[in-house]
Amino acid sequence: MTLRLVRKYTGHDITDDAIAAARQASGTLPVLAAAIVDTCYALTSTEANLARCADTIAGHLADVRRALSAGPDEPAPTLDPLGVLQAYGPRLTALTVQRATQISHLHALAQIWLAHQPHQPPAAGRAEQARHFAERIVAAIDEDISAGTVPGGIGSFVDLHRYVDANDYLIVAGVPYDGTADSIDVAVAVQGLVVASLRTPGRPFCTHGTCRFAAHDHTTSQGPDGADLDAAVPLRCRHCDQPAHYDRRLEEYRHDDPAAPDCFLVDRDD
Repeated sequence: MTLRLVRKYTGHDITDDAIAAARQASGTLPVLAAAIVDTCYALTSTEANLARCADTIAGHLADVRRALSAGPDEPAPTLDPLGVLQAYGPRLTALTVQRATQISHLHALAQIWLAHQPHQPPAAGRAEQARHFAERIVAAIDEDISAGTVPGGIGSFVDLHRYVDANDYLIVAGVPYDGTADSIDVAVAVQGLVVASLRTPGRPFCTHGTCRFAAHDHTTSQGPDGADLDAAVPLRCRHCDQPAHYDRRLEEYRHDDPAAPDCFLVDRDD
């Protein structure tokens, strides 16, 4: 069954029985089950076509090797004078890109599938469970910070929502949500732990010379008295002297350190 591809490319197991049960359920699960199966079938077809294309190219390369190594009295294969790679290379490239896209889609579907499964709290209890979810989310946020998707000075879920859909972090981490009070309590606890981690004293944050976020400007060309400077210098808050920056995405000034208290000029509103 093509569902073996889920395990191969995502590391998660989704069985035929689980898919069959999901198709009999209500709400999102039947649609999700169908999407997973369809993606697996499409990926199987793409890989079969890719293998055939690769075999064709490999066959022509073997002919080239035989032609080059043939002795004076040995028959040599006729080589395609129009170019094998020109004929088959674009298709190989297109199939490779298509395969990568399908694998990425399958990975996302598997994460959403896990988020919709009945939740079994670990023996360590709800607090330990929330801690594990929070660690996964902070790791995902750090990946986005490294990629420049969100700034390093992020300090809350309110902040996150200004740059991305922060709910995606909960979904990818597998935080359960079924509308019950218990699932809401877990989500709130997880978000609280994430915010506490983001504001941990000593945690690295973007500042002058280290910021990777394109919409940040950590410099100023004006001195404390408003006079123009000969060269730009690191920006500091004119009220509390904390390292600061201007965020062009938000069109406002922010303190670099998300743990820095608000002041007269900077209010994070989170």
